Amino acid sequence: MGLQRLVRDANGRLASPDAAVTPRPSCEAAGAYTPGMLHPRLRVPLLLLTGLLAGLAPCGPAASRAQDAPAAPAAAPETVPSAPAAVLETFKAAEVKKHIGFFTSKKCAGRASGLPGCDLAGEYIVERATELGLTPGGENDSYTQELQVPLKPFPGQKTRDDVGESGTSFNVIAILRGSDEDLRDEYVVMSAHYDHVGRKNKRKIFHGADDNASGAAALLQVARAFATPGAPRPRRSILFLWCTAEERGLLGSKYFVEHATVPVASMVANLNIDMVGRNASKEMHVYGNASSPDLDAAHAAAAKISGFRFLAKTGSIFLRSDQVNFYKRDIPALFFTSGLHKDYHATSDTAARIDTTKVSRAAKHAYLTAWTVAGRAARPRFTKMDASASAGPLGAVLDLVPRESLPARVKPKNGCGAALVRTVMDAGPAEEAGLRPGDFILEVGGKYLPEDDPVGAVEEAVGRAKKRIVLRVARGTRMIKVTVKVG
Repeated sequence: MGLQRLVRDANGRLASPDAAVTPRPSCEAAGAYTPGMLHPRLRVPLLLLTGLLAGLAPCGPAASRAQDAPAAPAAAPETVPSAPAAVLETFKAAEVKKHIGFFTSKKCAGRASGLPGCDLAGEYIVERATELGLTPGGENDSYTQELQVPLKPFPGQKTRDDVGESGTSFNVIAILRGSDEDLRDEYVVMSAHYDHVGRKNKRKIFHGADDNASGAAALLQVARAFATPGAPRPRRSILFLWCTAEERGLLGSKYFVEHATVPVASMVANLNIDMVGRNASKEMHVYGNASSPDLDAAHAAAAKISGFRFLAKTGSIFLRSDQVNFYKRDIPALFFTSGLHKDYHATSDTAARIDTTKVSRAAKHAYLTAWTVAGRAARPRFTKMDASASAGPLGAVLDLVPRESLPARVKPKNGCGAALVRTVMDAGPAEEAGLRPGDFILEVGGKYLPEDDPVGAVEEAVGRAKKRIVLRVARGTRMIKVTVKVG
């Protein structure tokens, strides 16, 4: 999961770590917000986010669940043949374990886009697509789509193995042609990014097992399932997109929609898979439900078979993965993820920590959802989401920076975390409160933030507040309090 610098980003630079400022030591004594213990009631009216999400509706009261956003009336039910039972039996953990093992190997070196390790991972995906007999969907009858990416160090990197200002990377694109002559020129786009953030230093690697070797492996399993010899094919075509440079700002998916190898108007939906291998084994988060009642219905039907308990989510994380570039083109989009954790963007995000059974179940769920969407005669209807459902109640894009990559001045103690303000939206509560890119939020409402998901804790607490809430913020060498007005 990465970041899209959508509004002001202070030239991408964080505040200089030139003095030590730390939270008060007793995290447990003060109590910490834990994602899940609060249920946000997103009552935050935001103005239209200019230049951010094309066509977002002006904000009104937003409910705590994405499904509660205004949507078009439900269409009459349409019967779609069930997904092939024999294919559903083929989703096995061993398959994704093999893929994740390759993506997290030393030779892939953390898969930083523009560097050889990421290219090696992309070539592995091309080999698998070729073996499956999928149709090349890239440039010049190939599986790839090249693009230039900036080479900049990521947080926590002590040494750089990249040279120059930019490098070449590539998306991998493969197509399974649909069976219906009238619908096969329409596409359900299934995506996952395969890049990560490279090396920490000469000895340590950011392996990115969950982020996003898990999603890339799941998408390979979905592609294999759809391409099963002798199995019935969906009516619409499926376009599989393994994106590069997600971690550098969603650049691969952005390039794809701007230089699409199939008409953008033919893309009926996007299902994006990013970080699906951690946390509770039978629980998954879904973002973007409100972008289409039909897409949400297909996903809900799939959940009855996949066995997941899905938590419908809202918040700025929707802006931080590749589905947002499809949503901005008025394409309904769902984002499947198992959520953040303390190993996010840390060297400890290793293959050994991945629940491969969960990854395979996530692949099955995505397959079932795509099967239904591809089989219906009508395209999923697109609904403009309330701005707070996609940008979060604070009106800022927040990020989790692992403890090992935090500046010493904001290093939390005793199991606490910090949420980094990446981007501040125009005319939202964060801007009005004076928050700035580069601020680190350490407390919300007098409570410390949990290490595993400080972002969720901030957004849930702000969403729950009725009038105002106080944040304790590290800014440069100072510790300040910021009052956010809501409601």
